[in-house]
Amino acid sequence: MDNWYILPNGNIKHMNGLELQPEKDWFPTAASMGRYAEDCRLQGMPEALIVKTMMDLALDCETWTRENLG
Repeated sequence: MDNWYILPNGNIKHMNGLELQPEKDWFPTAASMGRYAEDCRLQGMPEALIVKTMMDLALDCETWTRENLG
């Protein structure tokens, strides 16, 4: 779980580009979710897998935050 880092604005970002907003129940920002999805599409990833990956990353980030910031 060393792939997450905290941005100056308090959001938490994964090395692959997905950014989460802790104050909004861990939902990614609209911009970061769009960039992440577009990058995945360019790599040929199916839409269902993109959504699943984003949800898995959100859960992973929540666990990381509890372990490291709680």
